[in-house]
Amino acid sequence: MSNMKLNTDPEAYLKQQEVFTGEMIARIADHLEDAGVMGDQLKELTGKLAFEIACMIDDVSGVEFDGVEAHPYLAFLSKDDELIHFGGNSTTHEMVYGILNAMFGKNT
Repeated sequence: MSNMKLNTDPEAYLKQQEVFTGEMIARIADHLEDAGVMGDQLKELTGKLAFEIACMIDDVSGVEFDGVEAHPYLAFLSKDDELIHFGGNSTTHEMVYGILNAMFGKNT
């Protein structure tokens, strides 16, 4: 892992980020559905949870415990063992509601 190259590739990064965000939303919805949450409440709670987690991942909401701050930085591993990054913070929180609406639009 020490030989990994850091590569700025916005196009590949955005594709990976969209897949990651969509999968995060789907998994949250699956767990809520398994717990008996349905309909509009399922969409609303899924959106709120996904947005909150995405804001933490994107480092746009403070993450701190007992005086220690954490500043996440999302990167993806390519097939060639390169770390793909965006050159700044991730933007998963900006994708949540578009993906959520697309997902729930298909299911209703």
